[in-house]
Amino acid sequence: MPKAVYYTKDKITTAVIDLIRKEGAKSLTSRSIGKKMGSSVSPLFREYKTMKEILADARKAAEKIFSDYLIDSVNYEPAFKEFGIRLIRFSREEPNLFHFLFMEKGTSSELAHKIAHECLKQTATSFDLTPEQAEQIFEQEWTFACGLSMLCNRNPEEYPDDRVSLLLSTQFMSQLILVKSEHKVVNIEPKRK
Repeated sequence: MPKAVYYTKDKITTAVIDLIRKEGAKSLTSRSIGKKMGSSVSPLFREYKTMKEILADARKAAEKIFSDYLIDSVNYEPAFKEFGIRLIRFSREEPNLFHFLFMEKGTSSELAHKIAHECLKQTATSFDLTPEQAEQIFEQEWTFACGLSMLCNRNPEEYPDDRVSLLLSTQFMSQLILVKSEHKVVNIEPKRK
């Protein structure tokens, strides 16, 4: 009878997520994962061919954790503000996973974009926006929410919930007023005095 596989892909992925949460993605090596699991690197490469495959599964697991933060934000009004609050909450509560998903070179969260677009569709309906106006607001709000998330990730004590809420509201309302006015934005270039 063949010996049961103790180190499954799920167990390896769980160990990788634990390492990321505690030490950040930069700590990930085959040795550090093996050590976390109480083994050598051999079991890792029975289940996976490369570290790239291990990281791909870790990214999927991190996205699942992230989706649990966002999943029902479309059930709030305005949904896009709830989305921003939850994105920022994730950046505070899971700083290393946030960094892994959003701040590593070449990474992007397709899930976040999908849910953000769903939230914005609901917000567009609530505020009577055309698809073009909604897209314009989405680009600005997404950039602002991601930037604020990064600030909160690094300095959470400087951005308490009430301040975050007011900043998100101010940004949204200023964008709403701008798109409703149909005023064209001019790219202002700095010039030396």
